[in-house]
Amino acid sequence: MCLDKIHTLRTGVSLEISTTVLHDLIAKAINRHELSELATIRSPADLHEYLSVIVYSGAEELVLRRQRWINQKLKQDLTAQRPIQFNRFSNLFWRNLDEDDPDGDEWQQLIASDEFQVQLTMLLNKLRITERNLLQYQESDLRLNFEVMQGGCR
Repeated sequence: MCLDKIHTLRTGVSLEISTTVLHDLIAKAINRHELSELATIRSPADLHEYLSVIVYSGAEELVLRRQRWINQKLKQDLTAQRPIQFNRFSNLFWRNLDEDDPDGDEWQQLIASDEFQVQLTMLLNKLRITERNLLQYQESDLRLNFEVMQGGCR
């Protein structure tokens, strides 16, 4: 499964795993020149908190198949094509219940695929590069400030 691309399951559910929240976090860190929340993301699994799922079509049928596990707010978000936190969406599917619903089995296979894991690793690498760049910026900014302070004391 590719991040930020629409994927259609065999049941007709079209969805996307979006990285918008993560990219917004990166942009915010760059604009403010601070690591803040980026530093807490240490593994591909930590990225799940910053991913969201948007269901573009087939939401009504998905809701019917998963109705025992979907509250009213989640139902509204799914059918209105609003982003749903990745883990919240994943929690709709349990292996031992997916015999009745092929969405869950396919979802589990997609997020366990090597392709998905490689994309998460690449995203994590992008975060590390951003962190290194921000650290270098902070260090050079500190050195410049220190040099200016020393220059004024002569």
